[in-house]
Amino acid sequence: MKKLFLCICILTAFCFTTNKKHFITVTFSDGPLKGTHTFYPEKGNFASQANIEFFEGACNVNASKLMTADGFQIHYINRYFMGEASKGTHQPKESMQGCGSINFIDLNNSKSYKRIDGDFTGCTTTNITNVSNWNEGIVKKRRTVSGNFEDTATLRIRMDDGSEKTITTNVKVEFAVNESRRK
Repeated sequence: MKKLFLCICILTAFCFTTNKKHFITVTFSDGPLKGTHTFYPEKGNFASQANIEFFEGACNVNASKLMTADGFQIHYINRYFMGEASKGTHQPKESMQGCGSINFIDLNNSKSYKRIDGDFTGCTTTNITNVSNWNEGIVKKRRTVSGNFEDTATLRIRMDDGSEKTITTNVKVEFAVNESRRK
């Protein structure tokens, strides 16, 4: 009986850690990140997560330390919009430099840049395409929120040689993130 219980626990843990239902896909039209990149939470890294938070009448889609299948990491991304996450189009909420930000750090020194800091400066609407039902947990309830937006991103790039340049590019972002709230 103990072996069966242990086997079920291991199988459950394996299925949970390999779940790829939460992600962020970013498509850059040009620049050093040109192309489409799909980022997932890194297995075993509790700081690697994709979430949405509701606070004072606005939502913030955010993620940190997500990885692509080939080891490319998005250090941080966030996007603000007005209201709670519900199906439909939501107006942007402006912050200091736009309506959100994006950040890449070349931790492995495998890219031509050291760091890319960007802001979503077009402040376009965010489209929520799907909101799952709440799942009740012991302390929190959780659901998955999916959506997308297209915007202009102003990227400040610090190259390996110390030089800096700024580019403006069009960005498409698709996401499926976790929302949790205390009961």
